[in-house]
Amino acid sequence: MQENNKLWLEIKEMFETSQTEVTIFNGAGSDSAKICDMLRVTSASAMGAVILNTSGVVFDDWIRLYGGDTSDRVGISKINLLSKNGTPERVKQMLIVATDVVGGIFAINSGKFDEGIGDVWYFAPDTLDWEDLELRYSEFIAWLAQGNIDEFYSSMRWTNWRESAKNVEFDKAILIYPFLWSEEVNIETASKSIVPFDELFATNMEYREKFGIGD
Repeated sequence: MQENNKLWLEIKEMFETSQTEVTIFNGAGSDSAKICDMLRVTSASAMGAVILNTSGVVFDDWIRLYGGDTSDRVGISKINLLSKNGTPERVKQMLIVATDVVGGIFAINSGKFDEGIGDVWYFAPDTLDWEDLELRYSEFIAWLAQGNIDEFYSSMRWTNWRESAKNVEFDKAILIYPFLWSEEVNIETASKSIVPFDELFATNMEYREKFGIGD
């Protein structure tokens, strides 16, 4: 157990010394150990350490990394609509580990795509398609803390984006209209409203199917 605590302390130090603004919500929910068992991860893994020690981590007021579920914050179980045997029902064969405030999804591929199994993939709301980031979970959280998030989101951020994003709860997102994927969108002048994450997710999946993108 001492080694496992050491892993979390190392991750926590990486987050706390990041040049990116990081907010750690310490203290996981009472079902966190059960969730880890369902997902077959332990406290000796980076994902287990995050689930067992936090109810989420926010990077740059923009990306929400999911921890354990609590009564006031959506965690990795609820965001994935985990079944009793630990199967993600939100996106089949993809375990969502983080989302961003504009509807992007970071998820581990467990069979949805033949290539990049075990990698974190990104569902991009400006293309409605998935892309392999070619990062394992531990590499992904290091990227969140140490990578160039500004560059990654250069086309999806507006002048006062931080003011808009800082109060968006874990179960909410910012709906941008015209949609990010539309040719008409001007990120500066587009309307922006806070909506339930479920609503934006459903809208994106509806248009993805309508346009025949991917599977």
